[in-house]
Amino acid sequence: MSASQKSRAKDGLVQNPEQLANALAHVVLLEGGRETVLGQAWIAAPNRLITCGHVVEKYIKATSMLQVRFPHSGNKYVVIRIVLHPSFVRQPDQLVKFDVAMLELSLQLPESQAAPLPFSYAQGITTNQSLWAIRYPAHLGQISAAPQPLTQDGRYLGPLRTHDQFHLLHDLPLSPGDSGAPISDGKMIVAVHCGDTATLPGLNLPTTSIRLALWVDALRELGISETAVSTNKSKNSVWAPVLAFLISAVIVGACAYLYFVQQAKQTWSYQNPQLMPIEVAFNKPRDQYKLREDVETTITPAADYYLHLFAVDDQDDSIVLLFPQFGQKNLIHKGQPCLVSQLGRTKITATPSKCTCFLVAVRGDSKAAQDLEQKIVLSSDRSAPPEEGMPFAIKGKELKKRLNDLVASNADDVLFVRFPGVSSSN
Repeated sequence: MSASQKSRAKDGLVQNPEQLANALAHVVLLEGGRETVLGQAWIAAPNRLITCGHVVEKYIKATSMLQVRFPHSGNKYVVIRIVLHPSFVRQPDQLVKFDVAMLELSLQLPESQAAPLPFSYAQGITTNQSLWAIRYPAHLGQISAAPQPLTQDGRYLGPLRTHDQFHLLHDLPLSPGDSGAPISDGKMIVAVHCGDTATLPGLNLPTTSIRLALWVDALRELGISETAVSTNKSKNSVWAPVLAFLISAVIVGACAYLYFVQQAKQTWSYQNPQLMPIEVAFNKPRDQYKLREDVETTITPAADYYLHLFAVDDQDDSIVLLFPQFGQKNLIHKGQPCLVSQLGRTKITATPSKCTCFLVAVRGDSKAAQDLEQKIVLSSDRSAPPEEGMPFAIKGKELKKRLNDLVASNADDVLFVRFPGVSSSN
């Protein structure tokens, strides 16, 4: 590694790859009493791993033939579901396009507490930029245990084709079984290694040392939210024409998920919780809103939930119900994004006031779902019609107590999380 490469990697993921150990795994085929490593996988969201589509496409209807093994802990997991990228295709020349898939698992300790690998959508990279793959090499996994993840350095060579910014060429010297490995720019994950498919005769590439990767932005179509905020989103980046807008995820292995884990340890079956984390995202980084700028919040549940979202003013403890709006159904189905952008007919905008958001989810298939949902907000709590977005008669302290009591008596059916709201920077 050159001095410049070392300098670039020094403040990021590459210098200490062992910090990622709990998030890195192998996809293993079980056949005839033998175990064969098919490819790499890595945690991108709670209970969701990313690998290459070609690694698992044959087993979508036979997931029992696969295991996901974490070399660091030795834990093995069955694959619950495989989701290929919607545009995954094997072309006549055998080039695989949008070669990525999501694996759903039910993780236990320590993997259930592992932070998803950091990545940001619209992360700009430039030709000849240094890149690193981080993984437990498959051949070592089959012969002996690697003490920690290993890195392999190389360069980004450019897009596969001029008008295709998703498929990237690189020269990282990776081996069979490394497909699906995350590729980092030193600070976050920018691509997924797809293997040696770029050496296929139909592409007429000049050397066999060129390999193919998929830009991390392809994960959008799998419903995966970014887990880091990029510091390198340049308007002059080659990715700029691709990006229409940025959703900055704030609860993916972060504050609300950690709160969920703490609650689960106390009251739920931690290894098989009834309620899974709920993803919350804003339309830009939470600390970068300008005064009176529109604030849009997207909530995406991992199961069918009745949802309530409150804003509690940190100064006077007053409460405003952000969701649901008056007359709106608040049963949100699994994977259905729910946009919160208005109070009645008024758009939600950033103000100097700081607030805390209360998010409450009641499991939609629980026997007492409707009853529990109605107990969260009583008609006597309202000081004005709900469509006016006026504060409640009760204060945040009372609401917090009510919700904690509700969770305590219905631990399997209710999730209550708190996270900082949005305030303007000027």
